[in-house]
Amino acid sequence: MLTGFWIIAIFMGVEIACGWLFHSLALISDGFHMLSDALALGLSAFAVSLGTRRATVGKTFGFKRFEILAAFANGLTLALLALFIAGEAVLRLRHPVAIEAGPMLWVAALGLAVNALAAWWLHRGGHEKTVNEESAFQHVLTDLGASLAAIAAALLILWHGWLWADPALSLVIAGAMAWSGTHVMRRSGHILVEGAPEGVEVESVRRAMLATAQVRGVHDLHVWTMNGRDLYLSAHVDIAAGEASEKQVAAGLTRALSHDFRMDHITLQVGQCADTDCLNNCEEPEIR
Repeated sequence: MLTGFWIIAIFMGVEIACGWLFHSLALISDGFHMLSDALALGLSAFAVSLGTRRATVGKTFGFKRFEILAAFANGLTLALLALFIAGEAVLRLRHPVAIEAGPMLWVAALGLAVNALAAWWLHRGGHEKTVNEESAFQHVLTDLGASLAAIAAALLILWHGWLWADPALSLVIAGAMAWSGTHVMRRSGHILVEGAPEGVEVESVRRAMLATAQVRGVHDLHVWTMNGRDLYLSAHVDIAAGEASEKQVAAGLTRALSHDFRMDHITLQVGQCADTDCLNNCEEPEIR
């Protein structure tokens, strides 16, 4: 992400300056979006470095949640920039401005190459991305689309003299930024409020635990994630008195949950109860 930061940051100033010089809102929009990319990548890299720190007495879960805060901030930045660009585009549609389309085309093409390089660099490796890494990647992808829109606007102006193409395609850029920003905010917000991780059905986890021979009830079951990748689970498990030791049941469930549901951090409180109490009180109703 630091490499992507420098790739984007170096070209960002060039694009904003050229957009102002050639009166192209599409270039200015793309430049400001590259500014948000640079900030997003820098913030994401900083959050990743924080996330690797060990837990402290004051922060017993460590610093992994900072990655999600960074992702939410990245999504919010995209959404706000989209509103700004849309407002400017509407003004340009009402009052067209003369644009030097030739130089604009060359700068937009160079911006496309820079963004393609940054996108490839961030996507390489093939590992599962955290929400933070995905938000940074989404920033660069929308910027890639913005460069394509700027190229299309320049060509339409050169071929047909359509000055409205610049603000019109800037609205397209704004729409893509708004969609990407709200998508990232929705995902990161779900994690911040301790929502169930994507791809994990809590009731499927409960049924798998209840399928264990010695288990009579599962309650206070919670599944969450700190950064969109590492999965945490905690639960109270009731077993019938005298059938098995609490330690054996806890060890068996931990192995099964780690293997079947890829849980990384499992905390189980196992206790014994009479058969009648287990049937009447231990099993929670299915969540709908």
